Amino acid sequence: MKRTLILAAAAVLFAAVSAVAAEKPDKDPGYKIMHDYVLTMPKVKAYDTAYGALTTAAKAGDPSLKADLAAASSENDQTIAATIDKMTKHPRLYAFFQKQGLSKMEASLLPLILMDACTAAQYPSMIPQLADRMTPAQADFCKTNMATIKTMHFFSGQ
Repeated sequence: MKRTLILAAAAVLFAAVSAVAAEKPDKDPGYKIMHDYVLTMPKVKAYDTAYGALTTAAKAGDPSLKADLAAASSENDQTIAATIDKMTKHPRLYAFFQKQGLSKMEASLLPLILMDACTAAQYPSMIPQLADRMTPAQADFCKTNMATIKTMHFFSGQ
């Protein structure tokens, strides 16, 4: 059950990235939002807290919350704007992130920004391919905080 919820949440993230990368030949103008975002540990920790609360609530047996999470996971977002709009379409999911002080943009894009930054930190040869949506400062953030980031539920999948 726990693994299913984690996989569903991961599917939301990877579907957005895959859809934008595979089906959008031109660069998404929303990449600038990702590029310009300044990562901070308080925001990353807030995301992890919200994600943990969401998955705990869904596991606790709320069928409508599970259904909402599954619906969000199955959406194929074509753009960054559509990814952000997912939080408007699924207000019950967003409520967990809002409670932690996160905007809709942060609730939907923070894991993607972190994924790109940590990919660049681990594989510097990827920086040119990711340069339109991430910065060296974001990669440096990942390098500096990798040990902590790896312990977070949303990042580790645990």
